[in-house]
Amino acid sequence: MLASSSVHAAKPYTFELRPDAPQCRMPEAKRPKLGVDFKHDLPTEIKADFNGDGWCDYALGVHYPLNSNMNAYGLDELMVLGQARGWRSVFNGKKGWELEDHDTWPTFRVDLTDIRLVFPRQGGAPFVLGLYAGGSNDGTRGMGNGCQQYNSVYRWDDTVGTFRKSEEATRDAVLRYFYSAIEKPCSARE
Repeated sequence: MLASSSVHAAKPYTFELRPDAPQCRMPEAKRPKLGVDFKHDLPTEIKADFNGDGWCDYALGVHYPLNSNMNAYGLDELMVLGQARGWRSVFNGKKGWELEDHDTWPTFRVDLTDIRLVFPRQGGAPFVLGLYAGGSNDGTRGMGNGCQQYNSVYRWDDTVGTFRKSEEATRDAVLRYFYSAIEKPCSARE
């Protein structure tokens, strides 16, 4: 018997993609204060509809901590989701450590500083390229001559309240689209 994540991974997602972001609405309520040290970490502010519900979400891009002098943050300290009546936290009311598979659903030390979004033409959550959560297959990889290419794709999973790593067929299709329609791959750059 296959585990549920294996069954999910066996069904490739069919989709048409587009490079431009659909318009999202910004909640009128004041954003809650996130737990990032702005002076020390100099975060990048990101406003995008990560979960595909039409409301702008708010996230802070903080570099992955490569040494003990850098702060480490959980996704709940870096992001809130917009909704009609204000803001809600990620993880659907749970704590990040309560999620079982941290490779599938990154919760701690998530680096959103170098992400790009690719959008399904029919709507819904965008595909997130370049999210880094410490794994060797996350973020970007060096292709030589100082050129980096994205090698991971995530998408928001509303049932869990965080990003889910895409299975191989979806990852490959999204990256193929990105490097044919949005940005040239390293091999085609001068």
